[in-house]
Amino acid sequence: MTQPLKIKLSKVALSELMEMIKLDQDSDSVRFVYVSGCCKTTKVDIILDNFKPGDIKNNIGDLNILYEDTLMDNISQLTIAYTDSRFWIKTIPTKKDCKSGENKSCTGCSGHCDSH
Repeated sequence: MTQPLKIKLSKVALSELMEMIKLDQDSDSVRFVYVSGCCKTTKVDIILDNFKPGDIKNNIGDLNILYEDTLMDNISQLTIAYTDSRFWIKTIPTKKDCKSGENKSCTGCSGHCDSH
């Protein structure tokens, strides 16, 4: 069985996300979207959205969190903080190693994935 995604939110980040949802009349959830990047720079976008069939749904307090299998396949943990009017996201990838040519997304790194 796949281990669930571990999500850590600071209190301020949680409050800001809840406020954003309250202000948006079209969305009731926050979606975390995996954005493919070079091996050691996995990225996650945060968007406001609604549940769709196939989504994985989690809750932290009253905050509805949505994501897809792609996120779980590539990220094992998300840590989200909010400072200076922006969200800061730290990811821990599921894959521990990165070798040149192992991942197509590394080609943009000229094979120097460890330089990130």
